[in-house]
Amino acid sequence: MQRLAMCLRLGLPLASIMRRVTVLVGLLAVVSAAWPASAQQWEAIPSPFGVVEAYYRPADARELGAGWERIIFEWPRFQPDGPHQYNLDAVPEAWLREARDAGREVVGLLKNTPLWASEIKMLGAPPLGLDRPIDDPANYWAAFVRRTVAYYSERWGVHRWIIYNEPDIRPGDLPWYEFDGTEADYYQMLKVAYLAARSVDPQAKIHLAGMAWWVDVVNGREPYLKRVLDIAAKDPDAYAHGFFFDVATVHVYFEPRNVWRLVVETRGILEHYRLGYKPIWIGETNASPSIDPLAALPPSSYSVSLEQQAAYIVQASALALAAGAERIAVYRLYDDNYRPGETEPWGLVRADGSRRPAFEAYRMVIDAFGHTLSAQRYLSARSTMVTLRQPGRTVYVVWAREREPVRFHVFSLFAGETGLLYRSNGQVSSVRSEIVPGHEAAWYVVDTPGAVAQPDGAILVEGAPAVLVIGGPPRAVWIEVGGVTWQLSKGDA
Repeated sequence: MQRLAMCLRLGLPLASIMRRVTVLVGLLAVVSAAWPASAQQWEAIPSPFGVVEAYYRPADARELGAGWERIIFEWPRFQPDGPHQYNLDAVPEAWLREARDAGREVVGLLKNTPLWASEIKMLGAPPLGLDRPIDDPANYWAAFVRRTVAYYSERWGVHRWIIYNEPDIRPGDLPWYEFDGTEADYYQMLKVAYLAARSVDPQAKIHLAGMAWWVDVVNGREPYLKRVLDIAAKDPDAYAHGFFFDVATVHVYFEPRNVWRLVVETRGILEHYRLGYKPIWIGETNASPSIDPLAALPPSSYSVSLEQQAAYIVQASALALAAGAERIAVYRLYDDNYRPGETEPWGLVRADGSRRPAFEAYRMVIDAFGHTLSAQRYLSARSTMVTLRQPGRTVYVVWAREREPVRFHVFSLFAGETGLLYRSNGQVSSVRSEIVPGHEAAWYVVDTPGAVAQPDGAILVEGAPAVLVIGGPPRAVWIEVGGVTWQLSKGDA
């Protein structure tokens, strides 16, 4: 995400609210529980969680357990002065070797036209020769993509390529932008990149640029993705090639409700063009902390504490899985090029190498969420729960949406049954179910604090979540707010 992202909010309406029900009494039936399956089954499920630019802090990335990372392959660094150059130092081999040795998949981001390759001499300009065949040397973009994909796929096993970054930020929207061309120009760059990459690497996967989304919302425009796909739909070759991309990408920040919304909206746009089968990745997400006692931070229109950043990481990760996102990455691992009082603090790790609480939150997410087979969101006016079905167990991610604290009751097979309870600071403890006075049967009881509002009273990051892990399929869950109890889910009864 670019600078000033925190200065704009989507202000989108809340999702529809479940109607509350007064107290119901009765024993809830559940199916028998089983403890986790074999380690081999767990290891067969790849981790969907990554970080942007792990290479700055490789030891931290290893300890975090990130499954993938994004590295920028900037065209002008490879060919600063002409098409006959090719500088392999543009992406240090040490970065790629470290990722390979740590088992992290590298996803390359291709962007920025060299000044010599465009008419208007701007990094954001479309390159010359886009209308030429992909094997024509005068199609400079195709030649660069072919050479880059051929080398890095064979030498380093890089097969995934994102084509540009946030092209929906249009000239005039903000003081900066990354792509100066039209939607038609972007589609042509995408098409050329797809054909060029596949011509040298049949395994190549082309990712659409990560979309910022909020710039279109605040400017009253249709989503950039739809505008580009409208153009693609008129290309007679598009449907035969899946519109010349394999993965759609979104960027989303600060408000957990928007994680769900943007993934669902993206899926709807894809389905409109019969592309609903394509994976969706969240290429960037975070809630930059504007309050950090260990860092001098610039003025901000948001009030986000270190604890809220950690809470957001857990909420966003759970909601991304429930909405159907295939992968998610936190922007970013480390505050590089940090300037005290000027630079926004996105890092899980500060410029001085110390870790923010969000680091432990994300490590917990990677450990506890990484083997998810399916996910389901349950929503009420004042609570959210995401259940993650995993081999032999279920993970319940629960939190309060508003200022009131929420108590969650998860059905237990018998009093004294044990589970694990994680908090967003990474702390973990054993927990036992108990008989709840006034209720039949035994329950795991999990208390979650209310959300901390912004100075204007709005809720940005919701309440700190708790993560309960117990054996077996999903069970019935009831919630209690202010002495009123109602059923949130029936489980697999």
